[in-house]
Formats: sequence, C-alpha cells, structure tokens
Amino acid sequence: MNVPSCVKPLSLKIQQIEESQTLALAARAKELQAAGRDVVSLTAGEPDFATPAHVKIAAIRAIEEDFTHYTPNQGIPGLIDVIAQKFERDNNLHFRSDQILVSCGAKHSIYNVLQAICNKGDEVVIPAPYWVSYPEIVKLADARPIVIPTTHGDHFKISPLQFRRAINAKTKAFLFNSPSNPSGTVYSQGEIEELADIVHETGIYVISDEIYEKVIYDGAKHFSIGSIRNIADQVITVNGVSKAYAMTGWRIGYLGANKKIVEAAAKVQSQSTSNATSISQRAAAMALSGPAADIEMMVAEFERRRDYIAGQLGKIPHLEFESPKGAFYLFPYVDKYLGKRCDGKLIRDDTALCQFFLDEEGVASIPGSAFGSKKYIRLSYACSMKDLEMAVERLKRGFRKLESSF
Repeated sequence: MNVPSCVKPLSLKIQQIEESQTLALAARAKELQAAGRDVVSLTAGEPDFATPAHVKIAAIRAIEEDFTHYTPNQGIPGLIDVIAQKFERDNNLHFRSDQILVSCGAKHSIYNVLQAICNKGDEVVIPAPYWVSYPEIVKLADARPIVIPTTHGDHFKISPLQFRRAINAKTKAFLFNSPSNPSGTVYSQGEIEELADIVHETGIYVISDEIYEKVIYDGAKHFSIGSIRNIADQVITVNGVSKAYAMTGWRIGYLGANKKIVEAAAKVQSQSTSNATSISQRAAAMALSGPAADIEMMVAEFERRRDYIAGQLGKIPHLEFESPKGAFYLFPYVDKYLGKRCDGKLIRDDTALCQFFLDEEGVASIPGSAFGSKKYIRLSYACSMKDLEMAVERLKRGFRKLESSF
C-alpha cells in the first residue's frame, strides 16, 4: 500500500509520552516465556490469586440476568451506594451519590480527574519514586509534572518543607500515593496532617491514590487525607478493586470528590469510554460489600512473601532497601552494582542491570528510572511463592557474579 508523501504527522503530544514500562516489560517477559525461555517475572503488580468465588458468582448472575447493556455513565446505583458505604466505613469519608464516579480502573479515574481540573501550563506535584503513569497522565492533560525526589534514606517520604517549596502560583494539584507503588511507603496520620496544612494554605487539589490501602503490614494504619475536614473539598480520593480483590482484569476504579469535580470528570468520561463494564460493576459491588476473609488471606500471604524476599536479599552485600509497609514491591538501591563489568558487559545503569538479570539469570524486573528514581530496581512479590523462591535464587546468583568485579 502506497502512503501519500503529504500525509499529516501524528500528534506531537503523544510522541512525547512514554509507554508504560511496567506493562511493556511484563509483556516482554510473557513473550519470552511463550517462546520457550525460562523466565521468572517480578514485573507486574498483579496478585496471582483468583478473584474470590462470591464475586465471580455475582458476575455470572449478571450475565444470566442479561445485565449486559449500557449503564449510566456515572455507574450503577447499587455500586455507587456500596462505594459510598465503603468510603464511610473504611475511610471516614462522607459522599453523596452524586459525588462518586465509577470508571474503567483507578488509572482511568486519575486520567479523568486531571483532564477535568488542569489547564495548559498548570503544574502537578509528584513525589518520586512514583507510579510510572503519573507524569505521563499529567502531560496528557497539558500540565507539567513537578517531581520531588526522595530516597530510602528518608523512607521515601517528602517533608513538609520540600512540599511547600515545590508549590507556586502554577500548582494545581498534588498526586499522593500511600501505600506507595513502588516503595511500599505508608505515611502516618501525623505526617499526612502536616502535608494537609500546606494543602489548606495553598488551595491546591490533592489526588489521593489509595488503591493499596488494604495491602498493609506490621500494624501500619491507612489514613485517608480526604477525611481531614478543612481540605475535604480539595481532595479527590481514588480507589478500585484491582489489588485487594485480585480483580485486575475486571477494570473497575472509582473516585469520590466534591460535586463540581465529579461532574467535570464524568463529562470527560462521557465523551471517551462512557460507562464501565456492566458485568464488572455488579462484581465490584459484591466485592466491596462482601466478606473480608479473602482479603485477609491474600494480605497474610503477601506479608509472608515480603518477609521471605526481604530476608533473602538482605543477605546480599551492598544491597540497600527499606522494608515495605504496604503494597507488594521491594525497591532496592543497587548503586554499588552499577558501573561494573561482568563477562565484558558494562552494567551502566539500572536499566542495564535489569537487562543483565533478564539475559543472564532469566529474571524480569523493572528499572527504578521508570519510577523517577535511578539506581533502584522494582521487584514485585505478587507472584506465586514458587516463582518468588526461584527468582530470589537467580537474583542472588547474579549479584554474586557482579560482586566478583568489585
């Protein structure tokens, strides 16, 4: 097929957006496995558990009842009611039905909100390490991401002073994630209240991504910043069913916020995807209103896996990391292993290190630079214990090879 020489160029904005490295590398690992390569993947933030049985039954019933047509753009009333009850029960957040919007995943909720609140030239403050999609979704809204760096030395937490210095007249919002992907950091109530004072003073919005709120360890407590009354109208609380209920493929996220923000975000959604899947909405309503036993079982298993990988990798010299209090990732600092050679290959940076482990040991991981933190790598322990044990042995072997160049 001949393409005319005068064909118009593609969007410059889209050409400046990065592809999600977590999705790309997870897909690459699956391609290698399908081709017969022995690869263990620690890339995806996807629980290896099955969706709870009572949730699947609710979806089957929805199909049997022919609940397979368009729903209201905002979401079905039964799910909206359950979300409002969940927010009040778990988070001390009080929303009317017209203050909730159901979308196709928490990522979609964040996208809708940023499109709804941002104008060209606005700035959005993001602590690093951050979830890979945050800066790119900000750019898609014609806004500018302002990154505040943190390290394991400060527990991957921004200080009030750092936060205040990052805010100026162009600042529109603060993208906040606790428990955090990729670091597993959990902010305490007191730490959040200090940040909230600055939010109140400056009048900016907060987009609080609380998708990992149920996956939390060591007696840590999740605290929702939107429950602080004097900034409640400035906070958009985002959540979903993917992580806590092993429902990543069902694609249901939701948000609660003041009515004007919800109306604006719903307008964005009405002109893009329209409603989330009808069957998945029924399943999500069952998940959020059903028993908590499945969640407790999964979190206990994630904690066991965390203890295992942290205990094993803690024995490796020159590897530094903060033991995660939430989510299901380890985020070790690998600086001492960079700039080394193994079999003539230079491990120049964190990306090269991940490539080394994939090529030499058959372990897929994500470079920290994808999360705004060079010299780190992210290891997901949401995989099975069998895969985790295999991956850990391969990582230990690979690090031993690199140690020989010290």
